[in-house]
Amino acid sequence: MKLDAVKLIIDLKSLSRGINRGVFTIPLEKVEWNIEGVEPFDSQGTLELVVDYRDDAVLCSGRLDAHFRTPCARCLEPTRFSITEDIYREYAWSPDPASGEQREVISQSGELDIFDALREAVLLSIPGKPLCSPDCAGICYD
Repeated sequence: MKLDAVKLIIDLKSLSRGINRGVFTIPLEKVEWNIEGVEPFDSQGTLELVVDYRDDAVLCSGRLDAHFRTPCARCLEPTRFSITEDIYREYAWSPDPASGEQREVISQSGELDIFDALREAVLLSIPGKPLCSPDCAGICYD
């Protein structure tokens, strides 16, 4: 399986029919996450990916192991958090509005863009009230 680790695009020609597995190093700082107030904590993360290449669809699942940072809700110091969400996305070769299923359509370029699935995992992992430590006194108590 061939993955552009910066653009997060899989080359469909590199897949065989059925189950494809891969483990990839993602250069977190080179990916344009575009999430306000959130940036990579480490320079690299690990993506474990399973792609099921079928006649009617491509199913992607896996896990991104990475650390990001966001400001503490009390003192605004950088706070580290881990990605804890599994990744799952279904892609169809053509739209089928009659089926009622929500599947993204695969582009005619022969590439499978998994960026949105990974970005969603980061968004879902951002703590609701990130704290640098449980006993943080806040900005007024420096």
